[in-house]
Amino acid sequence: MNIVGQTINGYLFEEALGSGSFGAVYKVSKGNKTYAAKVLSEVYILQEFRKEQNRITREIEVLKRVKGENLIRYQEDFWFQNEFGIMEYVIVMEYFPGRTLKDFLKEDASLEQLLYIFKGVLQGVRDLHHTTVKRQGIIHRDLKPDNIMVDDCLNVKIIDYGLSRMIDFSSITSTGAAIGSPLYMSPEQIKDSKRIDFRSDIYALGVILYEMLTKRMPYQTAKMPELMLKILYEPILPPRRFCAEISDELEEIIFKATAKEPFARFQTVDEFIDAFERKNISKELNAKGKFYAWIYREKEVTRQFEKENETDIIYPVHVQNWVKRLHLYFVGRKFKNVLLDPSTQRLSYAAFRNTKGLVDLPYAPKQGVISLEYLKDPEKRKKYIDAWYAFVSIGQKLILPYHYISNTDYSVEQVDDWIRVNMQLTKESAGAVAEGKEKYAMVSIGLGHLVFQSEKILSSFVSANVDGYVVQVSDMKQLNEQSLDCYLNFMVNLQKYTGKPVIALKVPIPLGLALLAKGICGFSLGLSGIEYFDEQYIKEERDSYQLAYSKFYVPQTLSLLMYPNQDAAVWERLGHYFGACGCQWCSGRDAGARTGSQRAKLHHWQMMKEEADALNRLKKEDRTPYLKNRIECALKTLDAIPEEVLESQKHTDAYRLLKNLNKIL
Repeated sequence: MNIVGQTINGYLFEEALGSGSFGAVYKVSKGNKTYAAKVLSEVYILQEFRKEQNRITREIEVLKRVKGENLIRYQEDFWFQNEFGIMEYVIVMEYFPGRTLKDFLKEDASLEQLLYIFKGVLQGVRDLHHTTVKRQGIIHRDLKPDNIMVDDCLNVKIIDYGLSRMIDFSSITSTGAAIGSPLYMSPEQIKDSKRIDFRSDIYALGVILYEMLTKRMPYQTAKMPELMLKILYEPILPPRRFCAEISDELEEIIFKATAKEPFARFQTVDEFIDAFERKNISKELNAKGKFYAWIYREKEVTRQFEKENETDIIYPVHVQNWVKRLHLYFVGRKFKNVLLDPSTQRLSYAAFRNTKGLVDLPYAPKQGVISLEYLKDPEKRKKYIDAWYAFVSIGQKLILPYHYISNTDYSVEQVDDWIRVNMQLTKESAGAVAEGKEKYAMVSIGLGHLVFQSEKILSSFVSANVDGYVVQVSDMKQLNEQSLDCYLNFMVNLQKYTGKPVIALKVPIPLGLALLAKGICGFSLGLSGIEYFDEQYIKEERDSYQLAYSKFYVPQTLSLLMYPNQDAAVWERLGHYFGACGCQWCSGRDAGARTGSQRAKLHHWQMMKEEADALNRLKKEDRTPYLKNRIECALKTLDAIPEEVLESQKHTDAYRLLKNLNKIL
């Protein structure tokens, strides 16, 4: 049907601008103003309005809300009856007298002009992402040069963001059919187009920038299946190969935007814009490694140690009512350098009611536990967050509420729910924290789930608006070469791609030092106490920290060597075997006197500080070789200890860990 020349609802339809499966677009005028009118085809309308959430309604809702000079603006929408008595739907929008970026790129343009245009594209996508519909930002989903308009003054407008059309892969053949939008699709969009986020648009922006600067696509292929595989698994062709004008910094920006994993890309368009304007990607975090003492009841040890040293402490706040002197000590010093742990993960287990201090927390449930269903309820979640913050706001550094992701009380299928709920809890609680306070997201998960879902967890948590991360992994005694390598890579990637400090909570000393050698900002464990976190500790109906043995750190072994509390004789023998310790807490005391609980903890804290300082004094590239040499010496030392001095260490957890670290470092 030809409606050019007709006046409909006050709009004169002047000329047809284009058509597609959805209908046609016309240039129209009303009064002295020109607009673009999208007339939707009858077939498209009938198909869409059969759906509960159809694209037409969604497009109108989006168009009404978007604002930004680089986005086409909505004018109005209406129905009209055509000459055959059929109702047709019209969406009237701003008219932009330009051409598509695809057509623009057919002509020569300077690098400066192209970068100017791309900046306009970035600003338009940023405004789109910042527009919310039903509390969610808008993802374009189909960014490509065909959906970007450019005029003669290099002004930019993004179109078709309301439809967010998806490619139907059932209609794509393997016979070498022409490649359209799939060229700009992210790997995750190919895998599961329903579960994507803003970072999928960022990938498309990276491909568009590549095409603008090189006049080529990042993957050279003519067949669809081959293209899909290359997007999923192959690195893009370096853009400088095709355009020498591209700087190293600009090429790195393209590489980052088109990374296969969402967590490795810019997490927001604002990050992309910042890097693009500076023509530089922020350098990786390079901070000094620290030991964080996990303080549970050691008030006098802490007081003594802090007289002589600057400290960094993690404090589980639920002990406040049964170790009151410790809590009052921290209050008196205004929680300086103290990271408050809210102890929330234990509230998901019924046993928390039998644990001192937990039932007294104002955010602990009065009945039942903090379940997935509870956390999925926005009102209950807000009440939970408000009660948490009212209680912990006395601190300056806060771990946000968190729960153990791979809770064994739930099925494997619900682990994804725990990841999403923890991320939602992190996002909302971070927003509740007053400006000026430091906030840390906690990732608490089982080793097995970390190994198999590390990319998913990274993708979920790297975009958190926090100042740092604390990672706590259960089942660490089961570490082997594969899982150890995965754990180290996870920690390195989390810090690398966020640029935020990462702290490993409750890890054995050799692993903590390996993390510092790799640049991780900190590790923590109790003072001569439990080295490994295990889910069993938070499921038990009593605290697991009343131990029948003590531990003493021996630097030559990089390990805590254990002895029964009632048997100091073994330490007399080890003291003579290894020689006197020269730290300020041991110097001048015989071996037996050094093994008293308080003295051993002070020694441990001092040694951890000195181990971290020793690594910090080295160049980054020298840290791992230094530690590897220490590990090899420690293994030889443990092998050589006579059984009459100490029973064989060859089968201990520390020995196995040292062996595995020695293989992968």
